[in-house]
Formats: sequence, structure tokens, C-alpha cells
Amino acid sequence: MPARSREVLSSDGTRLFVEEYGLGDDAPLMVFSHGWACQGRFWRPQIEHFASTHRVVVYDQRGHGWSDRGHSQFSSSLLGDDLEAVLRAVVTSSRKALVIGHSMGGMSIMGWAAEHPDSVLPLSRGAVLASTGPSQLVSRSTLIRSPRRFRATLERAFAAGLAIAGPEMLDTRFNRRLVKYGTMGPHASADVIAECSGILLRCPPAVRGMWGKVLASIDVSKGVDSLAVPTTVIVGSADKLTPEVHSTDLAERLQQRGRLHDLVALPQIGHMINMEAPKDFNEAAARLDAATVER
Repeated sequence: MPARSREVLSSDGTRLFVEEYGLGDDAPLMVFSHGWACQGRFWRPQIEHFASTHRVVVYDQRGHGWSDRGHSQFSSSLLGDDLEAVLRAVVTSSRKALVIGHSMGGMSIMGWAAEHPDSVLPLSRGAVLASTGPSQLVSRSTLIRSPRRFRATLERAFAAGLAIAGPEMLDTRFNRRLVKYGTMGPHASADVIAECSGILLRCPPAVRGMWGKVLASIDVSKGVDSLAVPTTVIVGSADKLTPEVHSTDLAERLQQRGRLHDLVALPQIGHMINMEAPKDFNEAAARLDAATVER
């Protein structure tokens, strides 16, 4: 499917690579924000599904894909600033964005709402937070199971490991197995494993480590309270990186403020939920889209 590419400058001058698919400025707008070590093409199942009826915008997080790394120290506030820049560039006077984020992309949405609360209502009509959490990513992860007496030590090791650049990861059978174990459910297909591996394993090691260091201690909880639009939360029950407890807490917090549109929990699905269960994911996004679209 042909894309229209453009560059957007973030607040610190960093160049972000943005692609648009589907219809023009008059169509309902969806903006997708991907997670750690991924890039815009991670959203292929959603681009293919929505581009015939929507204007679909995806962008590469800084340091990922074709976006520049920039010179600023990576932080949750930068995630928010980058999303703000993209939204400012693509939102029109008649079409606000349905903003959809996966994992670190969901944290980008929460970081954006925290850093730019006055932009939430003018620029967005709804949000989807998929396979994500606002804080405590290390302590709540079930990626490494251990006896309670070893938990604190392993958590410190896990946090340190996130920040290590490490070597370039080749697309080998062993590394595909690692990707499947860490990011997918037990029934993920070989095609999905191959596609996700092809994206994740291409992330520059230095970028992986720099953002991993941010994720080890990230806290964008403030943004949950500032996300003043209808919000859908989606999670897979087999997600080891951002387990269901994150989504349950997010949903409860949003419900208390009258902003929860839907909580969707998919059994036996892992972290890469939009690729593992694209039909369910797209249907959940479509329900929020239909409820918030500007006619």
C-alpha cells in the first residue's frame, strides 16, 4: 500500500519520520505510536484494515526506523514532546486524532497527556492504550519468575539489562525463539513471529539500551489523569512484559474519572497484541472510533 512520507521536527529539532496511508485530510484521522525497538511498520495489520476508510498516520519513535536520534537525553517527556509534534503536524481544524499506542507508544500517549495536558482535547478525540503501563514495569513484569527471596536481586539485574546496548541481534532461529518467549502468547503463528522478529531485531543496539534505561524507571502516571478523552485499554492475558495488572489498574483509574470506554482482555495473547490478534484489536479500535468520530 503506497505511503505519503514526511518529516516532522520535534521541539528540540529532532527529525521524526512520519508516514500517511489511506484517505486525505477530510477522512477520520488515526495516529499510531509504536513501542520499544519497533517502528511504524509494526502497525501493518491496522494500516491495511483502516486505510480504506481513514487517514492513517504512523511515525517512527526517535532513534527507531528512519527517525533521527537527536541530541537530547532520552526521557518520558521526550516521548510526549515527539507525539505532540506529530499531532500538531497532522491534526486539522475539522479532524482530531484517535491516538493509538502500543507498549512504549502507550507510554508516549500518557507522557504526552502529562507534558501537554492543554493539547489533549484540542488534538485528540479518543485514545487506545494497548499492552502498556504507566510505571513499575520491572517489578510487575513476569518475564523472569523467581522465588521471592531472589526477586529483588533479579529485578535490579533486569533493570540494568534493559539499559545495556548489547550486540546487534541477528535474525536467527534462536533469537526468534527469544522474541516469541518474551513478547508473544503460546499460540502465536510462525508468520507473526517472523514479522515481529524482523522488526525488533533491526533496532540499533544503542537505541534499544537508551530507551531501555528510560523504561526501567519510567513513571507517566500523571498522564492518566490528564487523558481527558474516551479511552480503550487492550491487553493479552499472556503478556509477560506489561501484564494484565497494569491494564486493570489503568481501566479502574480511567473509570473513576468517567473516561474508560472499554477494557478488552484477550486470553492466551501476548505483548504483540495488534499482530497476534489483529481482528480483535481492530474491532476494539473501531468501536472507539465509531463512538468518537466527528461527522
